[in-house]
Amino acid sequence: MALTNLPQELLDIIVEYSLPQSFENLATTCKRIYGRCTPFIKRHNELRSCFLDFGYYAHARDSLVAAFDLINLIAADPIVSRRFLSHLRVRGEPPKSVPSIEDGGVIVQLFANSTYLRRAQLDWKEYYSTFAEDVREMRYSQHGSAFLLTLLGDTENLTIPSSWKPNAATNQLLDVIVEEARRSTFLSSGLRPVTSFLGSLSRSETETWGLSWASPFLALPHLKLFSGPGSLAVGEKPTSLAFRGSPHIADTLEAAHLGGCCIDDVGITDFLKYTPRLKTLRYSHSTQHDYLPPDWNICKFVNAVAREAGSHLIELSVKILELRGSILPGKASTHSFQKLKKFEFPLELVMCNINAAGVTGNIATSLQRFFNGSLDPFVRDLIPTSVTHLSLKSEGMGSHDKALDALFRHFRAVRRSQLPNLQEVHIACIQEADNAYKQQCNKIVAEGDREGVVVHLQAYEYSEGLNWDG
Repeated sequence: MALTNLPQELLDIIVEYSLPQSFENLATTCKRIYGRCTPFIKRHNELRSCFLDFGYYAHARDSLVAAFDLINLIAADPIVSRRFLSHLRVRGEPPKSVPSIEDGGVIVQLFANSTYLRRAQLDWKEYYSTFAEDVREMRYSQHGSAFLLTLLGDTENLTIPSSWKPNAATNQLLDVIVEEARRSTFLSSGLRPVTSFLGSLSRSETETWGLSWASPFLALPHLKLFSGPGSLAVGEKPTSLAFRGSPHIADTLEAAHLGGCCIDDVGITDFLKYTPRLKTLRYSHSTQHDYLPPDWNICKFVNAVAREAGSHLIELSVKILELRGSILPGKASTHSFQKLKKFEFPLELVMCNINAAGVTGNIATSLQRFFNGSLDPFVRDLIPTSVTHLSLKSEGMGSHDKALDALFRHFRAVRRSQLPNLQEVHIACIQEADNAYKQQCNKIVAEGDREGVVVHLQAYEYSEGLNWDG
């Protein structure tokens, strides 16, 4: 074997560079290679134990509580970032101290020698001075958190701090980091290996930046899962849109989790236009803060999702988390969904279609038309024929028992003609629900059983009935 004929000094270098992913495979190649790996085994296990799934926090038991602490560690032992930080959760708490430029040292040299800062046309001394001032003032350092990203080389799951505060300098740096990740042919290069990302901003920063801050991260070349809770993207504020005016495209993204967000049809259209391979979208709407639009047109939102992602979306969840205003009237259609298997939505969506079919906006008239049989197409068009798993969210009050009746009346005929693939139905049925609603739920359970469809009643408001990919 040619490898075993190499000098021992070269073998040792190969062994060290195999850490951590290929180390175990290399060690079991043959007896001689195992012998060269033996001195590295203890160190491999120690580093893997400490840093494979790593985050730093204030008041942590060890000394790693800030970006500076991790930068300091990487400066002393670069192999930590290149090989072991597979799952990094950044919390961005204030560091303790930092050397001055005049004092020099390994940390200062990291900034001075940074090719990322040079390519971003940022003066390293000015950048470092801002970072050092943040340290002295014991405040969160955006410059430190952003620079830390330049030192990573093997991170697959990345969480940025909720203190993340975009600014001109760090945005320039981030653009270069992402550009390098997309251009490099080496998998372990900067943020290139990242497949999962979680990030959100504070309330004040969200109001300023919306979801636009996320577009560079969304463009990472191997990103599969994006989680951006609490995001804002609305048409009345174009600067809040994720990709408006951005050169980036999220062409590898497969799953997006947008919980507690305020995104309208314009915002979700912008997002989906640049995520052409998205398979899973989980969204919950919240307008708890007074700077957010109080009302929501859920029908326009669903229609936009169907229009932009109907050809490739497999899983869709749309929920109402907290609404200060009202659900605006409209009519939803899911005809454009071609591959949708799992579908979750609130019964408010059904009521919108019932009211739209009633024309007058009078719910009593709408419901009368339903019972006369003229509303079926308006309501049942909400569920694509491809759906196998259905989840319905409701507090079980008002006219939601009628919404259930609208969906499942003549269940046998509907199941066979319009929903031939339906296997499971999950229905929210909390203890506080109206009796009429509970009776309707029990009726659907019995009818589903006769048709070979499993119906689950969820007794808790926030129960997760369906299993979601990503």
